[in-house]
Amino acid sequence: MYQEIWNLLYPKCCPVCFEILEDQHRLVCQKCYRKIKRVKQPYCYQCGKPLSLDEQEFCRDCNRKDKLFDRGFSIVEYDAITAPSILAVKYKNRREFLKFYGELAKKQYCLLFRRLHIECMIPVPIGRKKLRKRGFNQAALFGFEVAKWMQVPVKTEILRRSRETAPLKELDPLQRKQELSKAFVWQGKGYQQEKTVLLVDDIYTSGATVNACTKVLKENGIKKVYVLTIAIGRDIG
Repeated sequence: MYQEIWNLLYPKCCPVCFEILEDQHRLVCQKCYRKIKRVKQPYCYQCGKPLSLDEQEFCRDCNRKDKLFDRGFSIVEYDAITAPSILAVKYKNRREFLKFYGELAKKQYCLLFRRLHIECMIPVPIGRKKLRKRGFNQAALFGFEVAKWMQVPVKTEILRRSRETAPLKELDPLQRKQELSKAFVWQGKGYQQEKTVLLVDDIYTSGATVNACTKVLKENGIKKVYVLTIAIGRDIG
């Protein structure tokens, strides 16, 4: 009864088209669900980027540059359909959309992640300035949605962003690496040491951010670092 009243006062909207859902028991409208391109095989064995050819094992970027993380996974392709939804979470406080992406992650990776024996999730941290302005870290909130079905702890305190960084999309690969150098610091002293973790973020672009985080984690005793992001772009052949 309480939920029905709440839905009347604050009806849920589709996270893709932003229209009020006709069926308030759903998380997305059926039309938009069919439009979303979910990441599926073939995808890069290293970063999880969708590939064009079945015989490919790695994307062009991973063939050129080694990644420090063990494997990456994403839920949907980052395109004109999903980009407005994910950006609305970050910049328009539509954090309720993350429940939908958490459920999609469950459908795609529940069995696989259990086989990987992940012990905890660590969200990519954001700077203090952005956190004060935004009021939340979207990567952490996404992590908590995934944690509902993975049943592992989300440890937001393990990594800290030590300084603000320039927008990475405006930088070339070398500039990104330099900008992220020493941008993340370990704060896990005194905590029980997990050996296998899932690093979570919203969007995978070049992989520079998760690579920088992985470097800090592995330097401090983490053996396996897997990455989960909501969205990722296709490999450009």
